[in-house]
Amino acid sequence: MRVLLGVILVMVLPIVIAGLVAGALAAGAVGTGLIAGLSGSVRAGWHRAAMTVPLLGVLGLASALVGYGWGWVVVMGFVGLLAGVGLPAGYAPAVLYAGFVPTMVHASAGVREAVLAAVFAMLGGVVGVAAGRRMGAVPATPAPTKWRGHEAAAAIVGMLLFAGGAGIAIGTGMPHGYWIPLTLVVVIPPMLQDDTHRGRKRLLGTVMGVVLVIPLSLIPMPPWLFYVVGFVLLVPALVIMKRSYTFYAFLESAAVVMLVSAGNDVLGTDEARLAGTAIAIALVAVTAVVVSVLARRLPPEDVPPQVLAP
Repeated sequence: MRVLLGVILVMVLPIVIAGLVAGALAAGAVGTGLIAGLSGSVRAGWHRAAMTVPLLGVLGLASALVGYGWGWVVVMGFVGLLAGVGLPAGYAPAVLYAGFVPTMVHASAGVREAVLAAVFAMLGGVVGVAAGRRMGAVPATPAPTKWRGHEAAAAIVGMLLFAGGAGIAIGTGMPHGYWIPLTLVVVIPPMLQDDTHRGRKRLLGTVMGVVLVIPLSLIPMPPWLFYVVGFVLLVPALVIMKRSYTFYAFLESAAVVMLVSAGNDVLGTDEARLAGTAIAIALVAVTAVVVSVLARRLPPEDVPPQVLAP
């Protein structure tokens, strides 16, 4: 319990300080950067997550300048493109989690505010990586070597998936459409590393976590309390990851819902977020089917078992 409280304090305190010093945009940048650094450390290894900290700054700057519009679609497409390029080297999970930063920027800002968002996103990333390392994250997880030689295909798929999800949100004018790429960020990284059985557990736990915690996230609370609840859920999720994968996915997904709800107008958005989640999962399912069909044309020894397994 002492360790849990210490970790939560270390994570929440930078967000509170950023909010007091530079406002809500900085607090959100620290929070999303922290989630990216911590989740990237767990999935890709703390060294790889540390290498992607500058990317958090780039994404924070770009997304703050373009705001929530077609420019944001380009930024999200860039995240998917870069994740595909980095997939064979094991960087894809860390890059995808960096997508939390542009996902949660909803209005364009001036140059000064955009620079602050970039700086605080990187600071949050550093804290997240340090927390992940403290909690026992390895320097680097095994890279999916069977993807080597297909970087271009992975990059194209990633770009189309994320740009497509963001484009649906903007093109349809969906309220809180950022939930589509947000769900993609939560769901996809584990699917790149797990076998089919674990992938199904992950998907089940993710859907349960997102759906069941939405009513909790709609309760009016001060932003700092959202962060506290989110990290209270996230820390035990990482602790039990090796014991119960479904329960881990449930807790992690629920934590992300609370963390990204902090400081946002979440009242009355439950239907919009459920719709965004459904669209994202449908996009993942369609992409998985298409990739599986195309992969069967390749030599089996070149394709990861996640793709070919039923």
